[in-house]
Amino acid sequence: MKRITLLLSLLCTFSHFNLYSQTLARIKKEKELKVCTSAGYAPFEVKSSSGEWIGFDIRMFELFAKKLNVKLNMIDIRWEGVFPALLSGKCDFITGGMSITKEREKVIRFSTPIYKSGNSLVIAEKNKDKYKTLADLDKAGVKIAVKTGNTADFFLKKELIHAKIYRFDTNADLITAVLENRTDAFAQDSIFSLMAEQEHKEKLHILTDKLNYEDLAVGLRKKDTALLKEFNQFLSEWKKNGGYAEAVQYYLETDAWRAELKQK
Repeated sequence: MKRITLLLSLLCTFSHFNLYSQTLARIKKEKELKVCTSAGYAPFEVKSSSGEWIGFDIRMFELFAKKLNVKLNMIDIRWEGVFPALLSGKCDFITGGMSITKEREKVIRFSTPIYKSGNSLVIAEKNKDKYKTLADLDKAGVKIAVKTGNTADFFLKKELIHAKIYRFDTNADLITAVLENRTDAFAQDSIFSLMAEQEHKEKLHILTDKLNYEDLAVGLRKKDTALLKEFNQFLSEWKKNGGYAEAVQYYLETDAWRAELKQK
């Protein structure tokens, strides 16, 4: 009886391990790593005019795929569809300057944080004396643009009392809304906000105080513990060998990466 019990215990342990490692094994067997994201979220992921992927996340996953000795397949999908895509098995990871939140942790697992950021407010340059804080914007008649499903959307939904939220599908729509005076401000990740301000100098102005601070990470299915361990190990090694710091400086702290848009 003891032998039977031990055998059943070993079989259960093996099955448990096999279940949680099968995604990593499949990726290596099929020689393909599938990552879902929404293109247009520079400088994390954006497509050139010729359709080539460029950005911090792209560099990161290219290196991870190289470590696994597999091909990287980036799948472009609307942001609200990335979570269903992951859970249904269409991709192995989801990414896109994604903040770690308690709500998201209920359905997916996050990697070690890849960057610390937050959300900022951007207004028209001509209104920088009129709006200096969120409180200045929280007035009747004020319109603030957000990307649907973004953490800035959820944050402002809880914080605003008088101002109205306008939701858009893409980050480009946020910029256009402010430039065309359809909204008084937009709220988005601080990195994207800074990039927008630099791209539209003397037209856009980013408010000094951030709305909040957040850790950014990539997402996996809860069962994929072996794949998570493999990615976290890669991330640790990338940071130790200096490659991570170079990528952060190139993509997130300067606009040097824009040269790639002209080359591809």
